[in-house]
Amino acid sequence: MSVLTKLFVLILTVLSIALSMLTIGTMAAQQNWKQSATDYKGEATAAIAQLDAVTASNALEQQRAVARLESMQAEITKLRNDINDYRIQLANSQQKIASTTNQLNNEQAQATSLAEHNKMLEGARTREQELVAKLSERNSRLTRENIDLNDRVKELTANMAMAQSRVRALKEQLGGGMGAQLGAAEPTQIPGGPAIVQAYTPSASAPVGLSDITAPIRGEVTAVRGDLAEISVGSADGVGHGMRFLLYRRTGASPKYVGTLRITAVEANAAAGVIEQSEGDISVGDAARDQASFAMGG
Repeated sequence: MSVLTKLFVLILTVLSIALSMLTIGTMAAQQNWKQSATDYKGEATAAIAQLDAVTASNALEQQRAVARLESMQAEITKLRNDINDYRIQLANSQQKIASTTNQLNNEQAQATSLAEHNKMLEGARTREQELVAKLSERNSRLTRENIDLNDRVKELTANMAMAQSRVRALKEQLGGGMGAQLGAAEPTQIPGGPAIVQAYTPSASAPVGLSDITAPIRGEVTAVRGDLAEISVGSADGVGHGMRFLLYRRTGASPKYVGTLRITAVEANAAAGVIEQSEGDISVGDAARDQASFAMGG
């Protein structure tokens, strides 16, 4: 039973009591009012007792309602505290989500950068592979050229040995007359060169066989880069792979030896090679002469 219902019952009881008293008064005036008063008094006492019971019940119910209200208020307070805690947790979670999102964006940017870097590395790797292939091809070509140069050097060495043998034979045939001329000539020694060679000029009475001596190839240094040098004579002048040129500087009456050049590349009017030994700085303008003709006294 609700509070309003109980209140309504209470009002009805009071009204009933009032109506009963009014009725008793009216009936007492007309009839046996004493008996009626007694009866109505009993009814009033019963009604009052009932009213007291209802009031006590209402008070108990009110106490129970207050207790339930206090319990509900405590639960509401707890729920509000829980809501505040949830809000704090939600704010923390949102911050963690924002931080995780930023970290994810950074990692995605790094991943994109790494992907681009990998593409660059892949491109560089492809270019390096192409370069390695080209270098391998060039190495094979240089190996073949080196073999050809070695064969050419062997051939030139054999030719030089044969020429030196012919020169010695010619000198022995010339005998005393030519030997005197050779002895009168001033010997020329090239520091670091192959040997001391007697320079001479053939006389008009020399045998025709002297024309077999190799004609000298003369030029000059046109470029120097480290241990590489270039000279102004080439295949058109008889220069070949593997030939050696004596490099000297014209200073006064006697030339100064400055180094030996081994030819490794030949063009029509130029040649280049490796400086095998040197006696000082080699400069552009220094003279060059093939070693083979010098060794044969040409």
